[in-house]
Amino acid sequence: MARQDDACTLLDEDHNQVMRLFEQYKAAHEAARQKLLARQICQELLVHMQIEEEIFYPAYQKATGDNAQLQDAQKEHQEARDLIARLEQDPTDGKLMLELEDGILHHVNDEREKMFPKARKTAGLDLMGLARQLEARKMELMAGHPA
Repeated sequence: MARQDDACTLLDEDHNQVMRLFEQYKAAHEAARQKLLARQICQELLVHMQIEEEIFYPAYQKATGDNAQLQDAQKEHQEARDLIARLEQDPTDGKLMLELEDGILHHVNDEREKMFPKARKTAGLDLMGLARQLEARKMELMAGHPA
């Protein structure tokens, strides 16, 4: 890893990337471009959710004991997965994409305002080590499922 970002920063970079993709989707007028962007958004989100659930959330829970925050995050992930499944059937459904964007924005804000600050204040949570694990797993998943 060339950068020295902690796990929270790395995850937040993913959030920012997806938000940029949502903006590109809204600006796209051709169905082919919307389909391509929808596929990319869905792939980015699925990989992001998987690395959070496999690596970050278990470490966060172990270090903080914060089950309520994790249950909320996992519920939001499931809602996103349900919307993604529907978008895979109709990637040009702007209303559905907007619903996904709203849900993701809410989730991102929860992590930025609650989870990440708590993670950074918690002793025993190796955010640099987690960042390396997250990045390696993300690269592995993206290589297996290119958008």
